[in-house]
Amino acid sequence: MRISCLATLLTVATVALAGCSSDTTAAPPPTKPFELDGPWIYLGPSDAPHDLAISDGSMGFTDVAGAWASSFTIKSYDNELHHFQLSFSSGTGSYLPVGDSLSGVYDLSGSLLTLQFAKGLAAYPPLQGAGTCTSATDGAPIPDCKLYIKKN
Repeated sequence: MRISCLATLLTVATVALAGCSSDTTAAPPPTKPFELDGPWIYLGPSDAPHDLAISDGSMGFTDVAGAWASSFTIKSYDNELHHFQLSFSSGTGSYLPVGDSLSGVYDLSGSLLTLQFAKGLAAYPPLQGAGTCTSATDGAPIPDCKLYIKKN
């Protein structure tokens, strides 16, 4: 009788612990899509006219005249904190933006997008001149700030 109870106890314990193995991998929680996904048209203030396409984990910049293009992989993004990190994938011509890795912050107001870039992944830059990319004091263009409008 004791052996039967012990065998039953071991069987129940084995079945109960079968799903507790450390080598089982659970699916990652679903992430929200990057809210900036889609095509964008550059508005200024000082770079060459270009388009921006954000989709499938990449960010691509293309000169409208075809003189240059660049592609970055989106390493991370946070829709609530309005920031992202990029790593350079490829480029042709004298492409923009320049850097092996970039951090960025953004402001999205309706169909108007302001991007502020900084080289590296150590820290996010402060967003300056949202909606204009120009200094409030003297109207000068803010370095590494780009203004876009959503393409329909």
